[in-house]
Amino acid sequence: MDTYTHRLTLQGPTGQRDIDLTIGSLIIGRQVGCDLVLEDTLISRRHARLDCSAMDCTITDLNSSNGTRVSGERLVPDLPRLLAPGEVIQIGAFSLAYQQIPLTEPAPEPPPPAVEDKPKVEPKPQPAPEPPVKQPKKTAPAREEPPAQPPPPTKKVRPQAPPPAPGPVPPGMEMRSTRLIQYLPDIYHTDFMARFLGIFESTSTPIEWTIDNFDLFLSPASAPPGFLPWLANWFNIPLDASWTEEKRRILLAEAHEIYARLGTRWSLCRILEIYTGVTPEIDDTSKDLEPHSFRIRLPIKPGQVNQTLVERLINTHKPAYTTYTLEFA
Repeated sequence: MDTYTHRLTLQGPTGQRDIDLTIGSLIIGRQVGCDLVLEDTLISRRHARLDCSAMDCTITDLNSSNGTRVSGERLVPDLPRLLAPGEVIQIGAFSLAYQQIPLTEPAPEPPPPAVEDKPKVEPKPQPAPEPPVKQPKKTAPAREEPPAQPPPPTKKVRPQAPPPAPGPVPPGMEMRSTRLIQYLPDIYHTDFMARFLGIFESTSTPIEWTIDNFDLFLSPASAPPGFLPWLANWFNIPLDASWTEEKRRILLAEAHEIYARLGTRWSLCRILEIYTGVTPEIDDTSKDLEPHSFRIRLPIKPGQVNQTLVERLINTHKPAYTTYTLEFA
């Protein structure tokens, strides 16, 4: 009776390798502790079992969610199926080609042929060879050797840094679909369909993230820096390059209070304090002031801020019927 050794050729996302099977059972699944662990969301924790003897192997589907296929045929759960040489087992994104290698003993080598005794034949005497005639050697004219040239300069090769290791892929951005494929019947749960739907899933997932977290864009504390000018348009606030990101976030967070008290001393003082970083001095009670006028004194040098923008902020937040005088320290 012929005996065999059994082998599986595993091919999948992690590459290709050969697995030699021993006599006994082998559990295939996603759970740590299985004899053959395959990382794929389409594979159950305990997916299938291989039972091998000295003559053959059988495979049994352990009532998995997405099933086990042999040569394209889906197995009945908990029913062993005999494997034929050359058949391919399909489990999730992995394929396992089954092979049988016969164990045969090498044939004995034939004995060497017997050597018959032959009569010895004495060799005939050979005449002595004549001595060769020596001919004069022809000497070639000496060639002039070219001058030695210095070796070419060697280029210094700088060692290149190894490429950075790829980081973890967020859910929904894998090469195979893990969410959209769940809406299809089991007959479509194939490797091709998982990769095909992965194109649309990786495209729509970032859009869904943006929609689900759009409330973060509307908060001055969490909005991206490029989104802050769009929020400033709600209050008609001009933001030029002199506004730092920190000042923009503070202004947008307090804009509802500043505009609710527009035209008051507090509103004018607060917006100048946010932009300049210092508290301005507003004098509207001195006797040397003209009627309906006031004086603003900033304890900084003129070149430290954009004076044009400061005047624009004052004109926007002062009472409409008043005039002012701007002074710097």
